[in-house]
Amino acid sequence: MDNQKLKYSEISLQSTNLNIKALTKENSSVLFNLYSDANIQKYTDIERLRSLSDTQKFIDTENKEADNQDLIFLGIFSRATKDFLGTISLFNIDQKHSFASLGFQLVKDYWGRGIMHESLNHFIKFVFEELKFHRIEAQTYIGNERSINVLDRLGFTKEGQLRQNFLIEGKYQDSYLYSILRTEFLKSPL
Repeated sequence: MDNQKLKYSEISLQSTNLNIKALTKENSSVLFNLYSDANIQKYTDIERLRSLSDTQKFIDTENKEADNQDLIFLGIFSRATKDFLGTISLFNIDQKHSFASLGFQLVKDYWGRGIMHESLNHFIKFVFEELKFHRIEAQTYIGNERSINVLDRLGFTKEGQLRQNFLIEGKYQDSYLYSILRTEFLKSPL
């Protein structure tokens, strides 16, 4: 795949149980529900969306940045029910050095079902095999055990703890920095 010609907003992937594709304005209400859920957002530094109109603008902005290859922002959908399940993003993309940061969120009703593992496994394989990235990083707030477990299960290496690097709800929090290299991921039996 020619990485220079690919519009990141046109990425569409299928795994056994999931469709992973760009969000559209038709997905505004489900994305709003995810991004305005205080229980989910407490583990991120993402500003909560305040209205459907803000959500539609957010989707447009993300897709424009994706067309410029500045980020990848995709929704996760059930193949069986078509339900919206969450998001995956690749941001801080550095084309020269071939690395980026990974973000992911899952609707709370779907936690603990292996959905994020399946979607990230499929997405990361695409990023390494098709887009030819060399390294993917992920940061997670140290209290976010579910994200830590997903990253560990996918074979990410914990590189260290970043001290008070996120301001969350008025308090500085530590995070863990994880990474995985193409050679590590593609040789793993996942």
